[in-house]
Amino acid sequence: MNLTPFRQRRLLILALVASLIFSACRPDDTLDITPSPTPTPEPTATPSPTPPPADYVDPYEVNSSIMEMLIELLPDPLPAGEEEWKRNFEEGNEGIKNIRGVRRPAVGKEIYYYTQQGSKMSLNFAVFPDEEGAIAEFNRKHELRSSLVNLSEDEAFRKPNLLGAGLYGSFALFQIDNYFVEVLVEIFTTSSSPLAPLATEAIKFFENNRSAFEAAADSSSMDDG
Repeated sequence: MNLTPFRQRRLLILALVASLIFSACRPDDTLDITPSPTPTPEPTATPSPTPPPADYVDPYEVNSSIMEMLIELLPDPLPAGEEEWKRNFEEGNEGIKNIRGVRRPAVGKEIYYYTQQGSKMSLNFAVFPDEEGAIAEFNRKHELRSSLVNLSEDEAFRKPNLLGAGLYGSFALFQIDNYFVEVLVEIFTTSSSPLAPLATEAIKFFENNRSAFEAAADSSSMDDG
């Protein structure tokens, strides 16, 4: 088919326009699409912990001093009931174990005794920063021991107290201000239970020596200051 010069010029113009449009839409090969690096923030210094005041007294250290002196003053042997009780240094760490469930700043220790006839028992002491802690421990032990024996208050002892005996041992629980005291008789070989005389001796020891082991704590806090 023969085209007229006019139509040839028209097709040429259209081809030229299409070429220009294609060139305009084509991406620039020199375009830099690399993202700019994100500036790394300057690290901030971690603030140092605020030091305690110069006159600060750690309650855990105070309670530890009380417990150390209390254990040092414990009688050995301990006469109670029909037998004479001696410290059993083969149990725990030289005759002492931490009371499970007592957390800092409170301090709780279980001190073991035995007799030549084969009886076994322990005196348990815990000191707390306040009376509320000792009450909570008394209630906690009440719940634990009640699953083993029937506990009831004994009018012969200072209150609050709970005493009971059964197949799993004999228990005497006391709360005195910010202290918890327990007598735990695991085995006894005598004709009658030694729980009552042992509880009597434990409370007598506590009351007679309380000023001495608390004075040791006062001395310790003064040294720290």
